[in-house]
Amino acid sequence: MAEYHTYHLAAVAAGVGAAAVTSIIAPNLGLEVIGITALSGYVGGLLPDIDDTNSSSFHVVQRLSRLAAVLVPAIQFFYRPTDLLLAIPIALFMVSRFWEVLSQIVKRGGHTHSVIAAVCLSLGVAWVGYLTVGSAAALPAFLASSVSYLLHLLLDDLDNVRFVETKTGMRPALLPVGRGRAIELYSILAIGFVSFFALWGI
Repeated sequence: MAEYHTYHLAAVAAGVGAAAVTSIIAPNLGLEVIGITALSGYVGGLLPDIDDTNSSSFHVVQRLSRLAAVLVPAIQFFYRPTDLLLAIPIALFMVSRFWEVLSQIVKRGGHTHSVIAAVCLSLGVAWVGYLTVGSAAALPAFLASSVSYLLHLLLDDLDNVRFVETKTGMRPALLPVGRGRAIELYSILAIGFVSFFALWGI
């Protein structure tokens, strides 16, 4: 369990750092955007370990997604009703059996430990950021999440115990595309494409 504390602390540091840099680079952004940036950085640092249903990262991301499933439609209802039709299906999806299905799809040390997953899943985080506080949060949320995600993979490589084991020995976690079942890669790519096209028009 001690190793998981390192990843949580790194995720918190990445989130706070991303929020600080954002507030310096774009001081005109509101506190809500800065807050979403910090939260995105934290979540991004935990996302690589959603392939381990026993990890604390998996449970934290699961709880945060269920909280977002309640808060995001409520925010849409009061501030941007035009996005409500998009937010409600996503919310229903996240509070349904999504996490149980996900745990059956992903494989420990598989495609979530890759650069392509860092991009695709961070696009999903950016989409939630957009639905929460608006278009100004999309880019900061994506950058915060992806940088924190890559930091997690670098920490995996620095920690020999956390190297990904394969039949041919150990391999680094920071790879362009991971290794695992095709359905896992397709699911990650689907999240990335859907999120990208949803964000394209903002």
